[in-house]
Amino acid sequence: MNSTPIFPDSDSEQELNRVLAEVLAIDPARNPNASLETILKKYPRWATQITESWDMHQQLSQCKASSKLPVPNHIGNYEILSEVDRGGMGIVYQARHRELDRLVALKIIRSGELADVDEIARFRREAEAAAKLVHPGIIPIYEVGQEKNLIYYTMAFVQGKSLASYHGASRVPPRAAASIIRKMTQAIAYAHAQGIAHRDIKPSNILLDERGNPILIDFGLAKMTRVPSDLTDSGNALGTPAYIAPEQIQNTRIVNPLASDIYSLGGVLYFLLSGRAPFSGTTFEVLLQARDREPTPPSRWNHEVDRELDAICARAMEKDPKQRYQSISEFGDDLERWIDGRAIQTPTKSLSMRCLRWWRQEPGLVAHIVAIAIVIPIVIVSHYVDESNSNLSIQLMLLSSWMVLCLPLQRWVLRRIESWLPAVTWGVIDVLFVTAIIANAEAPRGLLVIAYPLMVAASALFYRTIYVAMMTTACTIGFLVLAYTVNDPSMARRDFQLIYVTSLAVLGLTLTSMISRIRNVFSHRNV
Repeated sequence: MNSTPIFPDSDSEQELNRVLAEVLAIDPARNPNASLETILKKYPRWATQITESWDMHQQLSQCKASSKLPVPNHIGNYEILSEVDRGGMGIVYQARHRELDRLVALKIIRSGELADVDEIARFRREAEAAAKLVHPGIIPIYEVGQEKNLIYYTMAFVQGKSLASYHGASRVPPRAAASIIRKMTQAIAYAHAQGIAHRDIKPSNILLDERGNPILIDFGLAKMTRVPSDLTDSGNALGTPAYIAPEQIQNTRIVNPLASDIYSLGGVLYFLLSGRAPFSGTTFEVLLQARDREPTPPSRWNHEVDRELDAICARAMEKDPKQRYQSISEFGDDLERWIDGRAIQTPTKSLSMRCLRWWRQEPGLVAHIVAIAIVIPIVIVSHYVDESNSNLSIQLMLLSSWMVLCLPLQRWVLRRIESWLPAVTWGVIDVLFVTAIIANAEAPRGLLVIAYPLMVAASALFYRTIYVAMMTTACTIGFLVLAYTVNDPSMARRDFQLIYVTSLAVLGLTLTSMISRIRNVFSHRNV
């Protein structure tokens, strides 16, 4: 479409929007010509825009009939044999060059002839970036071509499977995983030396050939680090959520893409060692975890993984790029030392950094232990200075039991991280212990019931509405049990009880509404 764009004023723009809405409401399958003619006669000034919108509407309607674009018989000099795979922006076919009788993998833009200027630019950049790289660990590009409006390129066809197939119980043995990633660091180091960062390294973008050698594919998000470019930097997703570096989530314009590749390859090593992605859940949950949480060490999922390999993986996936390996080659060298049985070069963490990592890995456990550890001496001191006449032994027994019970609860949460049941169960147990401790305290207990809204507020940190709803319900029940079972004038007034329960409900509704709005921004399903 080569029409000259116009820039209408606000009133004209509103009219145009109404006109195009009428065009899009036409059903292409039910005698659409009459309806289109009516709209053209009614709005002759917008004839060009109406015609263009109708043409696009028809093409899109044809694509909606199937989730797959029809497989063409041939493209250029290539005979299309079958569809191999499809990614975020491209479809890959197995094809044969008619003259050379050579099997190739042929990739086209997924949206076909409907691709916009940005998609075409990104697609061309992928071909240009990959064509510059000649390395046994990087897929070679044979030809870049165009047939009518369809842009494609061909590359070597690799007989093998991607690393993504090694999930769950079929994970790779630690030594083999380290060897694969070591070879991959050599290929990526070569790409970095040529000024190209991949930016979408993940298990499905690494193939193992028939000899077991890894080959990096799909440079769709590649960035030429020596050439300025705004493509993919404004509003477009950068990589796959479970494997992108935290800095890519926060500010894509100041990211060092070479450091991001190190993080992503560390994520692939994690996947091979554990059989699972570093983080799981919906897109929103994965992005939240990638930014704020440390992944559970691979050795938790696979007892064959030792502490040194844990440390290598953790350093590659550090949140702060300055704490990661400073080059992909340095990452590979540490893996080679581990394979050879030599001491790795990963530095020992300071106490503060170990505490920070523990907090990120097990925030629920750390928060409980710190809070209970602070409350215990307060209870003891209050008792011995005669500021409290509560039963000290019962209070200490409740607090100690609560702390000990947090350990198995934390392990349950980590093992069932995709499920909401462990976290909700933990929250209900928290309410039971808090209610028992307040009940055993000395009157007046009015100030102590502030613990309930605090627990409701804390449940929002998981960004799940079910957590907030369940915790609000449990805290309300806990408060009412206290109000009707303990002899405390500060809690006996009906107006106080009504106001307090209403406040809990308003807090819960406010938090669930906020969480729902935030999560709706990320409407994708599990990643």
